[in-house]
Amino acid sequence: MALHHRIKPKFKTRNEAIVARIRAEAGADAPRDPIISIKKKTAELAYLMALVHGGDWRSRIDHQEGLVIVARRGRRQTL
Repeated sequence: MALHHRIKPKFKTRNEAIVARIRAEAGADAPRDPIISIKKKTAELAYLMALVHGGDWRSRIDHQEGLVIVARRGRRQTL
């Protein structure tokens, strides 16, 4: 089977693609899951902290307590 048979267009028509682009530029996209947004933003912050300060950083989110932690992972001491 040729490759062009496996590629499925994202939009049915060119007009649908244009409308989707305009909606995205205007900020009128479908709402995103807020939990996924929180996870992505804390992961990005842990990545930036690693760039600035070095080391291995992690993020922890506790929705019940309303707590977000971005902390350096503990250093393992070798004996």
